[in-house]
Amino acid sequence: MPPRPLSDAQRARIEENRKRALARQEQRGQQVESGPIISTFAKVENGAIKRSRIELSDDQRARIERNRQRALEIRRKRAGEAGLDTSVTASSSASSGAPAAAPPENRMVQPDDNIRLNKNQHDFVENKSRFQPPPIRRKDYIEYDFSTMSDSKGGFIATHEEGSEGGESLKDWKEKQERRPLREPAPPIDPTTAPKCFECDSIEIDAQLYEKFNARVCKQCKREHRDKYSLLTKTECREDYFLTEPELQDVKILPRIEKANPHGFSRMQLFLRYQVEEFAWKKWGGPDELDAEWERRQAVKLKRKEKRYQQELKEMRKKTRAEEYTRKLRNGEGMVERHVHDWSAPMVIDEANRIMKRRCIDCGMEMEEVYI
Repeated sequence: MPPRPLSDAQRARIEENRKRALARQEQRGQQVESGPIISTFAKVENGAIKRSRIELSDDQRARIERNRQRALEIRRKRAGEAGLDTSVTASSSASSGAPAAAPPENRMVQPDDNIRLNKNQHDFVENKSRFQPPPIRRKDYIEYDFSTMSDSKGGFIATHEEGSEGGESLKDWKEKQERRPLREPAPPIDPTTAPKCFECDSIEIDAQLYEKFNARVCKQCKREHRDKYSLLTKTECREDYFLTEPELQDVKILPRIEKANPHGFSRMQLFLRYQVEEFAWKKWGGPDELDAEWERRQAVKLKRKEKRYQQELKEMRKKTRAEEYTRKLRNGEGMVERHVHDWSAPMVIDEANRIMKRRCIDCGMEMEEVYI
């Protein structure tokens, strides 16, 4: 439905309202420019909102103007210290309704000053972080910082602050200790009483093997006899040397070290090869007896495997025979006709007990019956 056109009276009324609104707007603008500054506030009385106006005095207007100029001066100083363009503050103050500061000579205030300000701030922060050296951590150079410890009259106890490395579990502490390189022991005071290598009588023994396994061997002999001083896992000790779980758990019999498992499971337990072999020879009587035990277990394993194979083969034959008979009955192909016995005349076997016997003429099956 098309809109209805306006009449002349309606157009005249609209024009009159528009002129009246423009006159009212111009009058308000003149009052703001020339009139006194008026502060308005609202309060609630008896459930109704009442607005009141207070006219500001000349001293109050002067104090407001001084505070505004002081704020603009502080903003210019901060922009100058940061190495930014101070003319940007003029555009920002102009947008807030305050009189803008004069721009520097030979430069006009551009409309994209705010964008340039953000870019300059970003470049300043980026250059500052680029040339700033990394912070120095005291824990990289100081192992025991007594300034962070409190004297409890019974030894120094570390007091970790919030956000520091305190509060770690015993497992994390052990892993950290394992990753730390072992310090070489100090040279002995008396070489005659110092521990010596098993192989070459050298006093420069390996600190890790001596501390963890109590094995006196130097690093050169460790490299030359790799098979003797290599490390074995718990699985290798159990499968190759037939050691039981209680024997491997006894630290007095077989010392061990624990390390993190690279596969993500429980921690690895590593044993020294020559110690494992000594205990295995003592348990089984020697390497020949250990080989005989290995052959016996292999024979038992093969026998058990063969027995399980024969049992599975027997079950498979039964299942195949039953499936074949069921298929023949279902399809009716190659199925043997059902046999119906053709019994002969009964023959009396025991007349006292009244027992007689019948015989199938076709298949020869016999059946005994009791007659009454």
